[in-house]
Amino acid sequence: MMLHSIWRDRRKIVKPVLVIFTVMAVSFAGYFGSRQVAHDGVHQVMALIFGTTYFLSIAFGPLYVFTATTLQGVALPGRVLAAYINPVIWMTKEVLRLTESHPFVEALYWYCNPLNIWLISLTILEMGIATLIARRMLRRRGVDIRVVTPAPVIISIASLVFVISVYAWGRGENVYVLFLSGYRYLFGAGIGI
Repeated sequence: MMLHSIWRDRRKIVKPVLVIFTVMAVSFAGYFGSRQVAHDGVHQVMALIFGTTYFLSIAFGPLYVFTATTLQGVALPGRVLAAYINPVIWMTKEVLRLTESHPFVEALYWYCNPLNIWLISLTILEMGIATLIARRMLRRRGVDIRVVTPAPVIISIASLVFVISVYAWGRGENVYVLFLSGYRYLFGAGIGI
């Protein structure tokens, strides 16, 4: 049933995902392409603009995608999938970059790094917020819907508390130490990540 609803809503999912993916791709190209600019001032401005849009599209793209797909009537499984497509593409790009210096299986472990955990948690927070935003917009359009319900509020608060707790614990270093300990346990000291 879940796969059927995702398949049914695939066309509604593609556009918002592609909007954010396009911003990510152009920002990525602009940021790393700015290295080729000889003029230091232009290079710095390009790096600032494209680096900022790259970060914002990765970190906050799910908020847009989840809101847009909610407004289009996409079922919850499709909205969740859509919200995670671009973050997972970004994570996968980073894993593939590591295959230049690490065996493939070790590079796969990079999916568990603290930054990815933060991004997954942030995406959960954004899905809760996006639900409230979309409901508010639908209500303004005349749809009889409750804007605030327990589920999106609880999900948002739980995700926020998790992120703050994990990263406040030793200012985030403890999470990274756990990540490295897991790497060493699975792969030995090796060359390390």
